[in-house]
Amino acid sequence: MKKLTIICVLGVMLAASAFAQLNVGAYAKSYWIPYRATVFEDGETKHSTAVQVPWGEPDISAGINFDGWSEWGGLHLGLDIAYGAGNVAAHPFSAKGSGWVWVKPLNFIPVMDTFTIYLGNPNDSTLMGKIGGSNFATYVMNNSYSIDRILAQNGYQSGNEERDFRLEKQNPEYNTFTKFNPYSWGNANSNTQNLWWPRVAAAALVTWEPVERLFIGFFVAPEMRGLTGWGNIGGVTWNNTDPINGDPLSDDDINQDYYDAAKVYRRMQIGAGYTIQGVGFARAQYIGARNVIEAAFQLTALGDLTLDIGFKFPFEGTDKEDKAAYKRKRDFQASIAATYRNYDFRLLGRIDAAFAGSDSSGRETLTRGLNMIVYLVPSYQFSVGTVGLDLGFEYEQEDDFNKGKFKGEDAVQAGMGLWFQRNLGNATFKTGLITRLPLSWHGTKLPFDFFFPIMLEVGF
Repeated sequence: MKKLTIICVLGVMLAASAFAQLNVGAYAKSYWIPYRATVFEDGETKHSTAVQVPWGEPDISAGINFDGWSEWGGLHLGLDIAYGAGNVAAHPFSAKGSGWVWVKPLNFIPVMDTFTIYLGNPNDSTLMGKIGGSNFATYVMNNSYSIDRILAQNGYQSGNEERDFRLEKQNPEYNTFTKFNPYSWGNANSNTQNLWWPRVAAAALVTWEPVERLFIGFFVAPEMRGLTGWGNIGGVTWNNTDPINGDPLSDDDINQDYYDAAKVYRRMQIGAGYTIQGVGFARAQYIGARNVIEAAFQLTALGDLTLDIGFKFPFEGTDKEDKAAYKRKRDFQASIAATYRNYDFRLLGRIDAAFAGSDSSGRETLTRGLNMIVYLVPSYQFSVGTVGLDLGFEYEQEDDFNKGKFKGEDAVQAGMGLWFQRNLGNATFKTGLITRLPLSWHGTKLPFDFFFPIMLEVGF
């Protein structure tokens, strides 16, 4: 297997060398927690240690990428490893390959010289939210599904799993505006959740800049893993084995590549962005896979202060065959993020809110309450490195989805972390002292955590 991998890598490098330009890049990131103390409500204290990726699995997040291109075409090949990829079950040291080919076929028409077609599993971040967060965010505040799991494993009543994945903590820029094909590994575990995204097996992306400062993109994925009832002729694809769809198709069955066009294009993602010189960047998009319309504006006219404001407007699913979305609506969302610089001082802050999602598929309409995250990161750069402070707070309101199931209370979590970071060329070292406060999560007291993670990251 190792010999085969080496041969494949050498083959890729040899093939890519035929291009006018070649770039080989790699990255690796992992966290070590030498010691953590976790104190539960009954006074029990657990002492632990771990080497992990930030979402809490025992592995390293790493990858290698090859890009070769000429003026009118190119390719991308990549390999990424990450245990569980955030929440999706996987085997230790699981890997995922990615690749796409792109061509600018209409370069003989002046206005179409930027028209580009990507095929494979491409993504594009041109329109994505422009202000992110902290790489310690998922330590300062747990993801909702992690809270449920931790409490349940230790014999406590967990939160409402149906409400997980409402707001993004690890990549909060997606709360503002989602990039094309945002999660290459897939995300969340139910089509009813805000941050749900399928595992894309094959897709097409078209981008075009017809005039200066205007960007248009279109993404469609005929084959998405984890979805049922796509209506392809003759049965289901090799990765969609739900018995309700009939017998799986074999690899050599020509019908496996026939998908219902109406269902495929209903789940398309199409968006546009325009840069107003000296003012900011406006963008909007439709994401059919989530039944949502997004709009955002990055304000750059305020000197050292930059703002990025985004809104998401969901609508109910109308396809009766799509039971996860029919008569259900994701949350409305509003986000404001800001960065401010004054010489060596920097301040990053953001407020993300989700509310008023609904489910009217039953006798009564159920409505979700407010979920809000406030995050603040002041920092100061010294000659030897940067010292900063993470302050995170999350509030989730009791609502129709959890009323009567738990203790009838709202949920609150908060944490803080004092950290030090050094940038050493292509390497980054970061460590900190972090504590999570023992507040109440839907009536169950959260454990008190005290620990100091160490992050190592290298990229070239």
